[in-house]
Amino acid sequence: MPILILALVLAAAGVALLLLDKRQRTNQLDGTTPVESLESPEPPTADEAQEAETFEQHEEGLASAENAVEQEPASVEKDQVATEAAIAEQQQEAPERKNEHLLRARDLVPGSLRRERKAWGERHQFEYTKQDDYLADEWMRGAAALGAAPKDIVAGFVHGHEMLLMDLGGINVMAMRTGAASDIVVDFRRIGFAEEHFSEDLIKVDDVEGFEMFATDAGVGKRLIDERLEVALEQVPEEVTAAWMESEWVLAQTTKHARGAQWDAMLAPLAKLADCARVLPPRSAAMQVLRVAELDPSREIPEPPQPEPTGPTLVPDHEEIQRPHIQRPEEPVELPSRTRSETLGEVDHSALGADEVDAIADGRERPLLDKAQARMRRDLNGRSTIFGDEEANE
Repeated sequence: MPILILALVLAAAGVALLLLDKRQRTNQLDGTTPVESLESPEPPTADEAQEAETFEQHEEGLASAENAVEQEPASVEKDQVATEAAIAEQQQEAPERKNEHLLRARDLVPGSLRRERKAWGERHQFEYTKQDDYLADEWMRGAAALGAAPKDIVAGFVHGHEMLLMDLGGINVMAMRTGAASDIVVDFRRIGFAEEHFSEDLIKVDDVEGFEMFATDAGVGKRLIDERLEVALEQVPEEVTAAWMESEWVLAQTTKHARGAQWDAMLAPLAKLADCARVLPPRSAAMQVLRVAELDPSREIPEPPQPEPTGPTLVPDHEEIQRPHIQRPEEPVELPSRTRSETLGEVDHSALGADEVDAIADGRERPLLDKAQARMRRDLNGRSTIFGDEEANE
């Protein structure tokens, strides 16, 4: 009901305004004026006098401005030059804005990043695979914190390191293998980019080349900072928002606008970070698993030696040894002894040295000369001369 009353009041006011406007237009067309105004003109009010004074001041200001323009033409020319320069800058910025809009529109096209990644791998003669099940459990930090499996993987070798470029949970990630696993995790985050997934075990170490450096061990992280690390972080493109060292890998994630040029620029600094990661403490031997089934065939590996027991041990009961039955004679047997002489059996007495066996040579036989063989004859009738050396010297 109140709304209806308000509508009626507004309608009446509108009709009154229309009638008043019509009446004013009719008076203007007829050229008539009210008689009262002609007979007794009213004096101007204070508001009308103030408006007249303001109008006069405005006219004086315009006149002074015209005089200033006539007197100072150089300032006008300067303003025109500045205006033309601003217009030229706007015309130059227009193509850049247009290209930026085109890049953003390209990013919105489904599958554009996947096709760009595949084409980049073909230019570098790298291998492309849709997915790899072995990489599902390799990483747990950064973009892999949500447990997303990598897909659209480009694999190759760059600067002596195995390189992977992949899609990890909708984020473009490049990884390089360091060659040595470590239990220490080092995380680099670009200042100004908020990280969604932050691990509670990370401790801030320092700010290095526009990155906040975190590590699971602050002492190890401080020892990692050197000239190589600073140069590598300085060369990282601006599209890289975070990088981290995990296990035997160094990974870096980028924005959605990163393409082939930025990926090429990431290869060298990421390889330097992989070299820097070799100073991290190696993983303990207890955590390493030797996969013998994946190695080349070889001889059988013996079982490792068992540790000797240090405490008391239980001795098992021995089985009874079966011994043969021995039947001993009733009278003991007399054994020979050296304390007494004893002759056993019959022995014939014979002269000492008189043996029935003939001698091998009796000196009667002479060897027959064989004239077919060369032989040197020696004269053995003479005396030996080796014993007369002293007499000859005297």
